[in-house]
Amino acid sequence: MPDPKEIDWTAVAARAQAYQALHLADLGSASLAVRASFLITLGLPRAEAAALLGTSDDSLRHILDRAKKKAAASTAKVGNDE
Repeated sequence: MPDPKEIDWTAVAARAQAYQALHLADLGSASLAVRASFLITLGLPRAEAAALLGTSDDSLRHILDRAKKKAAASTAKVGNDE
């Protein structure tokens, strides 16, 4: 167990507040990409968001990349329909 004097309590408080914000935003049933984007927008690094969401940083990177590509394809499709 680490010495309590060596723990970065600011980081602990930030994680707790990010988790609480996620809960209060009612994103519990949202996709992993949406929840991760929300946490990253709050200022959490992707690795911290991944840990908070129970996944790995690499996995979350792939999920967010796919979500961006899907959103870009959707935007391009809408633009072509006009």
